[in-house]
Amino acid sequence: MARPLRSVRIARRMAVVSAITVLGMISATAASSAPAPGTPDAIVDNETVYVIADATGAPRTTVVVDWLQVQGIGTFKIVDPAPGVSTIESLSEGFSPTLAGDAVSADVTVDGNGDFFYRAETDAALPLEVELAYFLDGEEVAPDALAGKSGRLRIDIAITNLLERSETVTYADSLGGEASAEVTYTVPMLCIPQFEIDGTRMTGIVAPESAQLAITGNTLTYAIPMVPSPVAEASLEMDARDIELAPLIVSAFPKLPASPDFSVADDLLELRDGLLDLRRLSEGHLQVIDGITEGIDDYDLSAADGAAEGLASLQSGLGDLGAGAEGLAALSAGQYAYLDGVISGIDTGAFDSLGELTSAIGQMRVAASDLATGTAGLVTLLDGQIALAEGIRASNAGLLAQAAGFAATYSADATLAPAAPDFQTLATGLGAQDHLLGVLIDGGDPDGPGPQPAMPGLKYTRDQLAEVADGMDALADGLAALEAQSGALAGVPAAFEQLKAALIVLRDGGSVGGQTVPGLGTTRDGLTGVADGLGQAGAGLAGSAEDLAMLAEIPAMMEELSAALSALGRGGQVRGQHLPGISTTAGALSQIGSGLGGGVDDIRKGEALTEAMSAAADAYTSFLGLPDGAEGHLSFLFKLDGVKKSE
Repeated sequence: MARPLRSVRIARRMAVVSAITVLGMISATAASSAPAPGTPDAIVDNETVYVIADATGAPRTTVVVDWLQVQGIGTFKIVDPAPGVSTIESLSEGFSPTLAGDAVSADVTVDGNGDFFYRAETDAALPLEVELAYFLDGEEVAPDALAGKSGRLRIDIAITNLLERSETVTYADSLGGEASAEVTYTVPMLCIPQFEIDGTRMTGIVAPESAQLAITGNTLTYAIPMVPSPVAEASLEMDARDIELAPLIVSAFPKLPASPDFSVADDLLELRDGLLDLRRLSEGHLQVIDGITEGIDDYDLSAADGAAEGLASLQSGLGDLGAGAEGLAALSAGQYAYLDGVISGIDTGAFDSLGELTSAIGQMRVAASDLATGTAGLVTLLDGQIALAEGIRASNAGLLAQAAGFAATYSADATLAPAAPDFQTLATGLGAQDHLLGVLIDGGDPDGPGPQPAMPGLKYTRDQLAEVADGMDALADGLAALEAQSGALAGVPAAFEQLKAALIVLRDGGSVGGQTVPGLGTTRDGLTGVADGLGQAGAGLAGSAEDLAMLAEIPAMMEELSAALSALGRGGQVRGQHLPGISTTAGALSQIGSGLGGGVDDIRKGEALTEAMSAAADAYTSFLGLPDGAEGHLSFLFKLDGVKKSE
């Protein structure tokens, strides 16, 4: 696998600077050239800041090795800022920089490309603080008191980033508008302490999980990537014998090690829009149910109860008529008039609504069945969305495994080790995404235990809709049974038509079943037969009245139906069980959609913050300052004293 270009450049730069530094420690040559004004084509200023510190991290000396890469043809005057610099020393033959105030000046002659090195000692404030503490068998021990001792040794390192920044970042919110926020952060600095451990003296070593191990003979080198924001801490623990410790080297670079994938925000917006569509669908179902309920409430069923009472009165009247039939001979004319009134009072049109009632119940049954089918469709839709989310989660898990695999592969190769933290950080970000997808599917708290309430998942919503669908199926079954029972009411108008026809024959005489029936104008002997017929008619009416008694129950049944529909729409008790209504589903979908919108806003804010931090790291290119128009590169190298036994 090819070595990353940036890593190659950094390694090459450090090798050249180190070589020049060693050369400068052996000898330094001063040379002068005639000054000549001019502007080079390009300047690259590479600064490596060497900090020499004691074993606790307290700095003693700060040296900046400056590598100036000049492009052009001719003689140029280079002015390099040098605040806090006390002494300088050329590390290139024929290069004679001079220090005047807070600037280093030099005249250079270049024929195409020229490389010029010098070192400068400075007391400028460092952007990082490195602190080490040593513990032997649980007790803190000064470094100079550790040499030659044995026991359980723990070394704690703390690195503090002093480059704090505050700025306002802007980003597109979940509604497509522009939002802004005040953020405070530290300029990202990738710090890599390298602990060299003598494997012949140190055993039982416990290092941080992020540590990368390189083995050279008996020497174990643990490199621990750290990004202080503002403080990062780590510990290395071991069983030590006859303690001696090599100097600790800490490399630091302005760099944001890794950036999470923020494209999930677009996926979350699509999911939110889908949930809002579901909410609008649920609200439409709720309007349909409200309309049916209002229609039932507005329908006047008092006539059904009155019809049952009227039939009972008619039955009583016929009984009285039969009992007094023998006396009708003298009162035939009056009875004729009375019977005429009875016939006129029988209005069969009053029962037309019974047929409409059966049709209305059938329509409600169809509506309930349609609602059950629609709700089941929502369940199927949610099943698809759950499957999609779980597919995304599975894909995310694959990426996580690949990132972890790359981190392990890069860790095993010393040449690739600097890039391994990038994959480790990517794996951490993918793990966080896996958690968010788990919350979306199964519910939970997106930011972990805390004051924010947990949100329900897609599976919970799916189960709630499934219960609604079952409830609608049960309602449709009940309406079907009611519809079947109400079919018997269709025969009521015909029965009254027959009754009315019989009374007319009773009054006027006529044919019944192919036989001639005399009217009330017949003789007394005929009235006896009529009395018997009236008795039989009253008995038949009594049997029909029992079947028609259900008319009095229709208002209560419709009230119960209205209550069930109301519970379906707004929630309530149905058959002794509490049923969450469609309004609950719509509200939950609205809350989830709002929650996803808030999550997108947080992700977009995090993306803006990450971009600001990355830009700040890219802009931190110089410790002392750059010549006009120069491109800069900056790195730090802290060297802390080791622990040695006295000679």
